[in-house]
Amino acid sequence: NASVGLDIEDGSAKDVAAETGCYDSYEVKYWALKLAADAAITVLRVDQIIMAKQAGGPKTRTPGEDD
Repeated sequence: NASVGLDIEDGSAKDVAAETGCYDSYEVKYWALKLAADAAITVLRVDQIIMAKQAGGPKTRTPGEDD
C-alpha cells in the first residue's frame, strides 16, 4: 500500500491517508539503513587496508644502525 507510513515514536505502521500525522515511508527507512550500513562497511574496509602491514618494499633504517 502506497499510503502506509512508519510512526517513529511507537514503531508501528499506520495508514497516512487516514491520519494527518507526518510519517516516513518504509521504503525511505529501508534505503537509509541499507546505505548507512554500506557506508560503515566501506569505512571499515578502508581502515583495514590502511592499517595492514606493508608487504615487501625497502625497510627503513634508523640512525646509527650498523649494516
